Amino acid sequence: MKAMILSGGRGKRLRPVTDTIPKPLIKINGKPLIEWKINYLKKFGIKDIIICSGYKWKKIENYIKKKKNFGCNIEYSVETSPLGTGGAIKKAIKNIVDDSFIVLNGDIITNINLKKNDD
Repeated sequence: MKAMILSGGRGKRLRPVTDTIPKPLIKINGKPLIEWKINYLKKFGIKDIIICSGYKWKKIENYIKKKKNFGCNIEYSVETSPLGTGGAIKKAIKNIVDDSFIVLNGDIITNINLKKNDD
C-alpha cells in the first residue's frame, strides 16, 4: 500500500515559526512532524510514500534525504501554487497504481491502528 502525506500548507497560524521552516519540520518531542509520520507508516509496513508539498518543500526534501529516506521509497508531488487538499491528492494520484492507498495530514500525530482487522 502507498501513502500520501499532505504537507503543503503555509502554517499561517504558527507564524513566526513557519516563516523560516515548513510546518512538517516543526519538532515535537525532539523530532520533526514529518519524521513522526514516516515512522508511524513504517510501523504498519507502509514504505512507499508520496510527500505532497508546496511551501518550502525543498527543506522537507533535504531533511528526508539527509535521513536516507528513513529506509522508505519516497516520492514528491510539489505544488507550484496552493491546490488545497483535494488538488494535492488529485495531482499526486497519478503516482498510485494500487487499488487502495492512505492519505494522512502531515501535521497530525495519531495512534490509529492501520492494520486490517477481520474481527
